Amino acid sequence: MKLLAKFLAVGVVLALIAIVVFGQEDGDVYWTSTYAGMPRSHKLGDELVVLLNDGFTVGYSNARMDPLWVCYRLFRVVNPSAGERPSKFKVDMRTLAQVSHDDYTNSGYDRGHMAPNYAIATRYGREAQLQTFLMSNVCPQTPDLNRGLWKHLEEEAREYANDLDEIWVITGPIFDADIERLPSNVEIPDKFYKILVDEFDGSLRMLAFIMSQDVPSSSTLDDSLVSVDKIEKLTGLDFLWQLDDELEAKLEAYTETVPW
Repeated sequence: MKLLAKFLAVGVVLALIAIVVFGQEDGDVYWTSTYAGMPRSHKLGDELVVLLNDGFTVGYSNARMDPLWVCYRLFRVVNPSAGERPSKFKVDMRTLAQVSHDDYTNSGYDRGHMAPNYAIATRYGREAQLQTFLMSNVCPQTPDLNRGLWKHLEEEAREYANDLDEIWVITGPIFDADIERLPSNVEIPDKFYKILVDEFDGSLRMLAFIMSQDVPSSSTLDDSLVSVDKIEKLTGLDFLWQLDDELEAKLEAYTETVPW
């Protein structure tokens, strides 16, 4: 009986791991939402669980109670439409952190989407839209950032996808050594990054942005352009690592001077 109980316990643990890491049986979401490999973390203490959703993939940190990266693919849509926003965000039961909607209430911070509601809804449907309202897809963002320049960048990404047929997006928070948390213990990022990848005329190009929580209202997207190398240095993440090493080094070192 003890041996049987041990095997049953192991089976339960493996089942839970499968649910947390994969999120669903079909791996197609991974292949369509990430470009040149899922981001890899080289920073100690940033162990992640990978959560697959309809249209986007999340690398989630239970320790920080935040996603560290979110990947998705946007493509051209004609006559886009989206359902109504749900009234509340939901706990993602695949996570150990179990962050809830109320954990942000009266904190002074917005529940900032990483995979954006409207862009995902208009490409992947209602169920995907509802999944963007899981708290595993959310970071604390100041209202000025979330409703200002960050929103503008999300809108531009949708326009790029419509103009260019498709783009891939990698986005997430940046933390410094001075840890700040909400009363609910959710860690507050200092900045946010977003990387846009496009296959253009037979070659690759990228735009990379960093925006601080206290970004001035006068700031423009041009002001936020950086290299992917800078984002990697600040996050400890390795992006696009499946590319040829020489090509990856060249692309990631370059900073565009203006958006596309």
